[in-house]
Amino acid sequence: MESYVTNKTVLVVDDEIDFCHMIRSVLSKQGFKVILAHTLEFAITQLATHNPTIILLDHNMPDGLGTRFLENNKSALKNRHVIFITGDDSPAIKDEAIKLGVFDFLPKPFHYSALNKVMYLAATFN
Repeated sequence: MESYVTNKTVLVVDDEIDFCHMIRSVLSKQGFKVILAHTLEFAITQLATHNPTIILLDHNMPDGLGTRFLENNKSALKNRHVIFITGDDSPAIKDEAIKLGVFDFLPKPFHYSALNKVMYLAATFN
């Protein structure tokens, strides 16, 4: 386990279950503790229960949009690094997510090297 991931919990918020399990497998091997939420509503519970340092947040969820989640949960997301992940990487969505304070933006599909790079930055950035 690399030292930059020590005690780092990641919340993956995505409704694609296979994708979540794949991300959990990759990140767990790096030493991250990975928590999953397949709805935005459950993500709120997971935030309070597990206190993740990093959040991978999909935009199009069955119970709403990731951008609305960011807007509605500003205080709960404060001091956490949110990495916005989505298959819809239109400039408008990207700009809105950045204005709402996301740490980084990762368009789907992405290569694991891109995931590793952004996770390293999020885990080591103070």
